[in-house]
Amino acid sequence: MRVLQLLTALGHGGAEIWLLNMLRQMNRAECAMDFCLKLPQAGKLEHVAIELGAKVFHVPLRPTHVEYLVGLTRLLRTGAYDVVHTHEFVYSGLGVAIAKAVGVPIVSTFHHWQSPPETRLTRTPILREMRDLYGKANVAFTKANATILTALSRKVMTHMIPDWRERSNTRMLSLSAGIPPLATEEDRRRFRRDNGMNEGDLVVLHVGRFIEQKNHTGVLDVFANVRARVPSAKLVLLGQGPLQQQILGRIEREGLSPSVRFLGLRDDVPAIMTQSDVFLFPSRDEGFGLAALEANAAGLPVIGSAIDGLDEAVVDGSTARLFAVDRVDAMADAVVELLLDRSRREALGHAGRERAEREYSHAASAQKMMTVYREALSGRDA
Repeated sequence: MRVLQLLTALGHGGAEIWLLNMLRQMNRAECAMDFCLKLPQAGKLEHVAIELGAKVFHVPLRPTHVEYLVGLTRLLRTGAYDVVHTHEFVYSGLGVAIAKAVGVPIVSTFHHWQSPPETRLTRTPILREMRDLYGKANVAFTKANATILTALSRKVMTHMIPDWRERSNTRMLSLSAGIPPLATEEDRRRFRRDNGMNEGDLVVLHVGRFIEQKNHTGVLDVFANVRARVPSAKLVLLGQGPLQQQILGRIEREGLSPSVRFLGLRDDVPAIMTQSDVFLFPSRDEGFGLAALEANAAGLPVIGSAIDGLDEAVVDGSTARLFAVDRVDAMADAVVELLLDRSRREALGHAGRERAEREYSHAASAQKMMTVYREALSGRDA
């Protein structure tokens, strides 16, 4: 079986990392997965896909769409692909239309139910309205024409397809998390030394793109409260994005710099998680919350926001503590409690690690994906 994955780029996003983990799980002799990217910039993880044996094609999507339509049509006709798997939102209908015209079964996965503009140009009123209308038309076409519609959480599926339980062509896929080796005490000390901290400092970690959704302002509000009560606490920020300079500027202005470490994009996030003490994730909105699941898988307890989607990734009271997103003091109290009570934070982390291994392994997720691909193929054969 040959499957072509359609997505924007191979960056450090949750969807891309999940797909690369699926690539690692699947025997290429059984399921050969390749990638078609619509941004000229392939993303920092393109090399990983290539090293794992996948082919990566660049078919840029420009305003006229002509190059994308011609290029993807040619690719599908010459590549002998059995299934097209789309991961787009605003532009989802393009890949679906081309695959349908060529006669290739289509699996479409919704990773979220909205796609807010992230550039200054697309935020301008007229272009934003045009983009919204265009996106709605694409999504409607996808829902009407894909062979199988999938989502990665009940929240996303319910938003996108309210009657999904009654439809015959909807399936749930699941994100997955690796179970990294736990850090030794020497690992923890070395991480702190290498990043300008004292060996006994307590690390509060946040991983996420610097965008409004991830609520870095809330992260800083919570941490400022924590630092006032636990002077040895350090905040480590991983990620990058359009709001990065704004957040780093606030850290400098408010005198938080001595207690904050900005490490940017890293390829060793699971290891850093095992070397930290608490994962702080007061996100405003999540389709699922993969970073929180990965923190649990690394044995790290989560303090986060009580929002739909995130409450599927972690379990409040068992592997995490969740609060209303505006309850800064309550989140800070929970972080302080865990920093000062090692046995409590280890108990939550251990429970999260066991649950991740039991319910969200890469192997289980890959098996669900293969089942969906076989169903898509059987639908065509029928």
